[in-house]
Amino acid sequence: MQTSVKVFILGLLLCISLVTALQFGANFIPLDQIISALMSMIDPNAKASMTDTIIIDIRLPRLIYSVLTGIGLSLVGLLMQTVTRNALADPYVLGVSSGASTGAVFAIIMGGLPFLGQYNTPIFAALGAALSIIMVLLCVGKSNSPVKLILIGMGMTGVFSALTMMIIYGAKHEAQVRSAMFWLLGSFAGIQWGDLPLTAIIVTLFMLYIYMFNQDLDVLLLGNHEAAQMGLSVKQLQLSIVIISSIVIATLVSKVGVVGFIGLIIPHLARIVGGPKHRNTLLFSALIGSIVMIWSDVLSRALYSPEEIPIGVLTSLLGAPLFIWIIMNRYKHNG
Repeated sequence: MQTSVKVFILGLLLCISLVTALQFGANFIPLDQIISALMSMIDPNAKASMTDTIIIDIRLPRLIYSVLTGIGLSLVGLLMQTVTRNALADPYVLGVSSGASTGAVFAIIMGGLPFLGQYNTPIFAALGAALSIIMVLLCVGKSNSPVKLILIGMGMTGVFSALTMMIIYGAKHEAQVRSAMFWLLGSFAGIQWGDLPLTAIIVTLFMLYIYMFNQDLDVLLLGNHEAAQMGLSVKQLQLSIVIISSIVIATLVSKVGVVGFIGLIIPHLARIVGGPKHRNTLLFSALIGSIVMIWSDVLSRALYSPEEIPIGVLTSLLGAPLFIWIIMNRYKHNG
């Protein structure tokens, strides 16, 4: 099947998912009311009903943010797997999400730096994510062993999770504890239109970065030594990946908390569909990541409606078995 046909099919599935997902929530809304509410957005004279308000002001920004999160986490996972040349790399598995959560919780409970204002949480989350990535890369060194990478990632997750709990136990107010626990579970609840512009800009620039350097990323898969011999500035590229990935993870984690395994599973599916070249995996990761995240959020709302399951719990429940399956297939001939 040609790439263009695959893109068309996934694009069609994404469009269907975008409209259908708006139906689910505390109350199921029929499709005709969804379409009516969306049409009222372009009619300045239309009077918004209560249903229109629920769709436009609550469900639609949440839906758009879930798409951005799916794209962002998938592409960060793709770059992690490229820079480590390891198919098991992922922001969640490597402890990067845990590092970002530690930074975010520190900013929430300790207050961060007063002059940073509303940017305290994302900036501290970025610092935590960057610290985690750097520590993992330093510990792994030049080793290509997936087992070493995963074990170090588990260690980093344990360290940052322990630090997070210590910070939470030091909270002086119950409201701070409730707010901090949000980062450990993950949720799209409370997303508003004002949360979208910055995230949309960062994720868009991130996609442009991968598109511009897709050939360099392809070369990096050959190995650091081989890439350097071909004239690639390996250290500069790796540093830029660390910085940009930290910013993307921090932006997403600061709003929705920890969402696990998306960055691990989606790049695998993208390579199965579109092959190893980053120009294709960029597009397919974005499409598949969006669709998976949309329906993960739908399931989190629909399974125990009107209550919600934390999105991080659901993605871990879906992603962990696939993670185990990948490991079993990689090592089935090694006893």
